[in-house]
Amino acid sequence: MADPGTGTGTFAVGEALLTVALDAGPRIVSYSTAGTKQLFANLPGEYIVHRDVDHFYLIGGHRLWRAPEIPTITYERDDKPVVLREFDAGIEIIGTPDRDGLVKVMAATASNDMTVVDHLLRNEGERPVTTAAWAITQLSPGGVGILPMAAAIPDGDDVLSNRSVALWPYTDPSESDIAFGAHDVRLGASTSASKAKIGTQNTKGWIAYHSRDALFVKWSPLHDDNLAYPDHGSSIECYRDHRFLELETLGPTVTLEPGDEVRHRELWQMIDVTGLLVDDVLTSLPVEPEAMHS
Repeated sequence: MADPGTGTGTFAVGEALLTVALDAGPRIVSYSTAGTKQLFANLPGEYIVHRDVDHFYLIGGHRLWRAPEIPTITYERDDKPVVLREFDAGIEIIGTPDRDGLVKVMAATASNDMTVVDHLLRNEGERPVTTAAWAITQLSPGGVGILPMAAAIPDGDDVLSNRSVALWPYTDPSESDIAFGAHDVRLGASTSASKAKIGTQNTKGWIAYHSRDALFVKWSPLHDDNLAYPDHGSSIECYRDHRFLELETLGPTVTLEPGDEVRHRELWQMIDVTGLLVDDVLTSLPVEPEAMHS
C-alpha cells in the first residue's frame, strides 16, 4: 500500500492554508499563511518501531495523541480514512475509534491572524479511559524550539522553587543542542544522531519554533497547579531527533466515562520575523489571546 498521508486535501481557514491527510489521522500535514513559509515536517516512509506493536507511521505535521506514552496503546496505527466536514468557519476531521473506543477529532477555525485548533478525545467505548489530550506538531530541522519557563516568585522571600523540568532517559543536558537560559529552554533542531526531550509547565501560555525568518507559535491553556499532568507535571514538551523537532502541548489527566469527552485548544500563528529581534517578538507575545476562551 502507499504510505499513509499521501491522500490529502488543502483548505483555506481564514488567512491560513491547511493540508489535511484524508487516509490517516486526524492529521494536519502542512500549515502556512500569506508571506510565511511552511515549516511542518514531511516524513514519508518514516515510522516508529516497537517490539510489541506494528509500525506507527509518522507522516509528519500535526497529530493528536493520548498521554501517557505507552507503546502498546499510543503507537496504534491511525492509517484509516478520516471523515472530513467543511463548514463556513473552517473544517473538522474525525478519526476512527481506537482499541479503547476513543475517537480523536480536530477542528480548525480562524480568529483574526490566528488559527484555532480544537482537539477532542471522545469515549465511544464501553469502559472508562484515563488519559490526557496530547497535541504534537512535527517541524523540519534547521531551527530551534523554545519552551518558556516560569518567572513568577511564589513567596516574598524568594526561597521557594518556581519551576521544574522533566528530562527523558535519552536526553543529555550537556549536549550543544540544549541551552538553558534565564527565561526559557531552547532545543536546537539539528540533524544530530542523538535524541532529546524536555518538558516543563506552561506558565507563559505559548511554545514556539524559530527557523530563519519564520516564527511558529502555538498557545495552549495555562498550567493549573491544582490538576495532574503526565510526565512529571509537564504541560508543554519539546522532542528532537535527526528527522524533526516536535512542539507538544498536553492537557490535564482525566478519566473519561463512556460518552464523555475532553477538549484541548491550541492557537497557531505564523510570524514573519525578517529584520526583527526574535527575543523582542517573544517578549511581546500575549499570555492568553482572547480566542483561547472564546
